[in-house]
Amino acid sequence: MKVAIAQIEAGYYAKDKNEGKILSLTDQALEQGVDLILFPEGANLGYFILDQTKEREEALSLALEKAPDFSSPWIELLRRKAQKGIYIACGCFLKNENSRLVNALLLLSPKGEIFSYNKTHLFHLKETKEADFVVEGYELTVVDTPLAKIGLCICYDLNFPEVIRTLALKGAQIVLLPAAWPKMAGRTWDLLLSARAIENELYVVACGQTGEAYYGHSKIIDYTGNILTEFAEEEGLRVAEVDLTKQEKWRKTVTYFEDRRPALYNV
Repeated sequence: MKVAIAQIEAGYYAKDKNEGKILSLTDQALEQGVDLILFPEGANLGYFILDQTKEREEALSLALEKAPDFSSPWIELLRRKAQKGIYIACGCFLKNENSRLVNALLLLSPKGEIFSYNKTHLFHLKETKEADFVVEGYELTVVDTPLAKIGLCICYDLNFPEVIRTLALKGAQIVLLPAAWPKMAGRTWDLLLSARAIENELYVVACGQTGEAYYGHSKIIDYTGNILTEFAEEEGLRVAEVDLTKQEKWRKTVTYFEDRRPALYNV
């Protein structure tokens, strides 16, 4: 299958401009026969949580004003794009049924289905806590599609090896990880993405925001840690071929999962 990463600079609260980039790159992916495309975390509103120009209350109020809910015209537009023959995975800030913000990863299928994962591990610094803005999720999600079994996670989840290991044990062949990864932690991003791919013998498709404080360097990594395609800090689209047959052969040869001894692991 053809898998694409769409790296963009997503301006804070710039809903219309950000959504325009998402639609334009989706159209490009459709023209190239892409089967699955991934956009960064919070691509619709930008990762406004790190906006240093506004107080928390003002930032949250503005985000709630602009954030769509799950039945919004924006989500319906994405669903119709997917029905043209592509899986669209997009990190979004959305309003839930209680009018609270969630940091979600949506996966929209060509059949019109919409799957959703809410970020379970919320980022924090001394000055800024994601939990002050969004409601955390409580479930790790693997979606069984005709393409592959796809695990969903978001940004800070990468720092917790239990997350992707759990997705792998649930059968994930591919893990999608949208992010708004800070430049100051770029080395961590590069190291952990390869480690998670190798130790779990799966494809890691990671797409980050770029511009200003964000690292970019989106990439698609195979089950051996080989980088199939990657960005520096530019915007655009990158495409790679994913071969699940080769992955399955590798898993039968390199038997990490058969050699595990869960009875020893007190985690």
